[in-house]
Amino acid sequence: MVSTKILNNLHSSLLTGFPYDYADVKQLSIIDLVTTMGAIYYKDVISTSRKKLNIVIPVFEPLKWNSISKEINQLANWVSGEQFNISFIQNKNAEFDNLSENFSLSLPNNHSVTLFSGGLDSLTGAFRNYKDGIKSDYLGFLNKSEEATYQKNLQRFYLDTFSSEVKLIPKPVQKKNHLVQSTRSLLYLALAIAKAYYNDSNDVYLYENGILSLNPEINNRFTTKTTHPKTIYLYKDLLRKVDINIEINHPFIFSTKGEKINAMNEEFKKQISSTFTCGSGRLKRQNVVHTGQCGVCIPCLLRKISIAAFENEKYDTTYFFNYGIKFDDIEHSSYKFEYESNINYFENYYNLIRNEKLYIETRLSERYYEENDYLEKNNVMFIKFANEFERYMEKYDPN
Repeated sequence: MVSTKILNNLHSSLLTGFPYDYADVKQLSIIDLVTTMGAIYYKDVISTSRKKLNIVIPVFEPLKWNSISKEINQLANWVSGEQFNISFIQNKNAEFDNLSENFSLSLPNNHSVTLFSGGLDSLTGAFRNYKDGIKSDYLGFLNKSEEATYQKNLQRFYLDTFSSEVKLIPKPVQKKNHLVQSTRSLLYLALAIAKAYYNDSNDVYLYENGILSLNPEINNRFTTKTTHPKTIYLYKDLLRKVDINIEINHPFIFSTKGEKINAMNEEFKKQISSTFTCGSGRLKRQNVVHTGQCGVCIPCLLRKISIAAFENEKYDTTYFFNYGIKFDDIEHSSYKFEYESNINYFENYYNLIRNEKLYIETRLSERYYEENDYLEKNNVMFIKFANEFERYMEKYDPN
């Protein structure tokens, strides 16, 4: 059960440092968007029972939000794979406490906003902004202690490189009962949209390679739907229906991770080792705790494939299971199983590309794209990735 008091005050916690004004009707949609996505994330991570996630969210414009509850449930269910039942009531709380301190923003500055995760795709996106002269602030969540060290190192580089704000916000939920945090991206985007609004900007940028964004479900394995074209389409549709004129830009949707890494200049490539990609650090393993980045989860393997395909290993970090590790070299059964399973995932991905059958697995629709030639662009990207995977396996076949 999520406390109504917590949800009543959730926006004031998340929007600390933002100059929101309850008397300005135009701002209520922004405030309610942040509350809605924050409440979905909060419910997701604290719930132990996964049968049905019922949540009643207090907002300032309940009629508006109840009129699109179907769309909001669709978005939350698609991203999380859970069964949400979301409805809205009037937020009647007249007193709001700021629950988060030490976070402030300089507003407005007309900068766009770029999501800052501390990952490698995020770095390649920052390079694109740098190269193309895109003036952008950077906004993200401060992750757990190990990841936070990487994020803060990268934050210092951004502050030295850009005349921009680079802010890491403490997460609203510290103790989680559910470790898979797919809905975090919904809140992540909502805060970036709020920042863009108060910057007097109309653009939010998220940078994720197209290969991971499409996350085909192969043999019941997939990674995440957080940047899938359907997710962005549903989110954009939601913004339109609540009259928020902010554009979500996904510039790398037709690009491989490897080509964007390789396009960076030397200065940015030297920061690759300061990025954190590993997805298995949030998972619990009995009697096994790795340090750093594991090297065998799907995000780590895609990172290795993408870096090695263009001879960029010298810029990379040292993994717990480093480049060249063989299946038989791994004594820990859980890691060995994951390594074999994830290599198999990419081998199947590769075979589907070569056999021209990948579209069966990607759940794509033309309405998710603004480009009429999206099929051709995706095919070009798939062939590039297949070639990258071949080059990786030639160097580091784990058999």
